Amino acid sequence: MFDRNEIAGKCLKVIALEDSQFDLELIQELLTNAGYILNLTHVQNESGFSSALQENCFDIILSDFNLPGFDAFGSLRIRNEICPEVPFICISGSIGEETAIELLKLGADDYVLKDRPERLPFAVKRAMDEAFEKIALQKAANELQQSKIRFEQVADDAQEWIWEVDERGLYTYASQVVMSLLGYSAVELIGKKYFYDFFIPEKKEELRDAAFEVFARRESFRHFQNPNIHKDGHVVILTTSGSPIFDYNGNFIGYRGVDTDITERTKMLEDLVLAKEKAEESDKLKTAFINNISHEIRTPLNSILGFGQFLVESELTIDERKEYFNIIQISSNRLINTVSDYIDIARIVSGTMEVHQKDFLIQAFFNGILDVAKQRCNEKKIDLEAYIPQGTTELTLHSDHEIIRKIFQILLDNAVKFSKQGVITCGYMVIPGFIEFFVHDKGCGIASDKLEKIFYMFYQEDLSITRGYEGSGLGLTIAKGLVDLLGGDIRVTSEKEKGSTFSFTIPYLKPTLSEKSSQAKAKSSAKKNKPLVLIAEDEESNFLYIEVLMKIIGCDYIHANDGAEAVEMCKQNDSISLVLMDIKMPIMNGLEATQLIHGFRPDLPIIATTAYAQTGDEHRFLNAGCNGYLAKPLKKDDLLGVLQKYT
Repeated sequence: MFDRNEIAGKCLKVIALEDSQFDLELIQELLTNAGYILNLTHVQNESGFSSALQENCFDIILSDFNLPGFDAFGSLRIRNEICPEVPFICISGSIGEETAIELLKLGADDYVLKDRPERLPFAVKRAMDEAFEKIALQKAANELQQSKIRFEQVADDAQEWIWEVDERGLYTYASQVVMSLLGYSAVELIGKKYFYDFFIPEKKEELRDAAFEVFARRESFRHFQNPNIHKDGHVVILTTSGSPIFDYNGNFIGYRGVDTDITERTKMLEDLVLAKEKAEESDKLKTAFINNISHEIRTPLNSILGFGQFLVESELTIDERKEYFNIIQISSNRLINTVSDYIDIARIVSGTMEVHQKDFLIQAFFNGILDVAKQRCNEKKIDLEAYIPQGTTELTLHSDHEIIRKIFQILLDNAVKFSKQGVITCGYMVIPGFIEFFVHDKGCGIASDKLEKIFYMFYQEDLSITRGYEGSGLGLTIAKGLVDLLGGDIRVTSEKEKGSTFSFTIPYLKPTLSEKSSQAKAKSSAKKNKPLVLIAEDEESNFLYIEVLMKIIGCDYIHANDGAEAVEMCKQNDSISLVLMDIKMPIMNGLEATQLIHGFRPDLPIIATTAYAQTGDEHRFLNAGCNGYLAKPLKKDDLLGVLQKYT
């Protein structure tokens, strides 16, 4: 079919289904007079019509309504099957209005009555124009569809997420990249999700309002950074750029834009900023450290040299000489400790610190540490309390006792240094796979925002030259390095103005209690007829209260800080005759511990203790395997009754 702008001088390929020669000649005359150059094919029956359509291409079909054994409905059906795009005009002398309307409904383009043949050229032109319009529209639709397909292919191949939303912010298009970006498919988004649905909750309202302000102004925007929640819950940071969309009448209908994932880039920038801050902090620490080195070396040297000069003076009394010599000795020890710290940290950092492991008795070793610690505490009139668990006289640890002594010395020195009065408590306990040592003071404490940094090299909570405590600032760094060498872990809990607790663990395979010692203790216990009670309690204040009760009653006791430790103690110590089991404890709760203990000591009485005291607790605890139940705070008479019943 030719272009409608090129009809003049071109052939119009017509197929005429007509059994009247007169009517055929009339058709030719009318169209020729109208300026058409005809290429006419004449057929008179169904078979000829069908064959001609199959073998040739025509610009228009002219069909008589009544034919021998055939009519226009049949020819229209054949046209619809073979070439539905070719215009179809029915020419008849007897067609009624209803029949004509039915033909038009079935796809005919027009009809011409034979008593008004002059309409034929106009009908042909109109039908051809409409056909050309249909072809043009179809071509445009095809091109639009191809463009859409190409756009979607490009969009899906792009690393960025391309999207469209309507004027309400509801998605109308989303490229497939959104699946890898946010975990949602395009089907889950289009018509179901608003652009602000993925903003993180704490910024959702703020970001949504900012976006709608841009919507209201119909402005383009660039690099709008927004954190979003992925379908699996992690945060994805996107940068969004977009432009408004308007329809043919200039009405605003939404936005089209692109999102880029900048999560990694943002993380890199944050890491760079953090690294810069750490570098600046490190410079400050190093400066403070250098100043501190000068102070910590020059100060004792000044005393040593100054009072050393005085010693040669003949006018000094014996008491004065002793006083000056004592000052020199103290300053010398301070200088030696400072130099030792610098050497230790250098060996730790360089990896040349050696570990010499051997077996030693923990309790005897700890008593030696206490003797030294008592001297320091007495100098400042600070009380020293020790916690030594029962049944550990023969407990042997395979490790480097000198390194452990050094760690303890650092922690105890700090506790004394930062305590003006009160009590320092130190001790150890047996936990699964480890011996845990601890030092607790009631000194000035450490601010919560400094706790993570106090083990850093050169770090002190107060870096100023006006700080009130001497020291290199390397003690805790050395302690951590030594604990790491032994395969343990060091921790701190602290509260400003209330004190600090430092604890560190040392691994061990299995404590070894001498069988002879155990038997002796059992005999001794039998002679004294005192029950040994295991108090499983993680809250220090609760334990201290129970401890006082036990002393008043006259019972021997040992202490476990959590359920796992209680289980281990029951395995190691057959002389335990009763367990007071707190229900809520870290690592392992009381009910779990009870079930494990009864697995290997089914006859050992276990009494549940809890501060909850809720209805139904006693039944729940008894069903879990406990032999009895005491609500906190424990009463002396209730505890005495339990002891009399179960021991």
